Amino acid sequence: MPDFESSSFDPVLLDLRDIHDYMVLVAAMNDYAAQLEHEADEEEKDARRNGDEGDRAQVAHNREWAARLNRLIDEIERQLDANSAARREIGGGL
Repeated sequence: MPDFESSSFDPVLLDLRDIHDYMVLVAAMNDYAAQLEHEADEEEKDARRNGDEGDRAQVAHNREWAARLNRLIDEIERQLDANSAARREIGGGL
């Protein structure tokens, strides 16, 4: 398995000028974040029902990744807003 913690990746620039590309990407990210939250909720519910702790590490992992996805969505929104504002400032359209 690759050692993701010590590897570095270069930033990636996505061309999201097409609203459909943006919608597909963000919808997929939102769906996955919701799935992870649901799985964490279900694990906690099962643990309570069974009177045990359940898989606390998996719950924490799912919630962490859902939060990461939400931060990425927020960052995409921030960059799109900044790009739109910059284009308006120079008279390049919406």
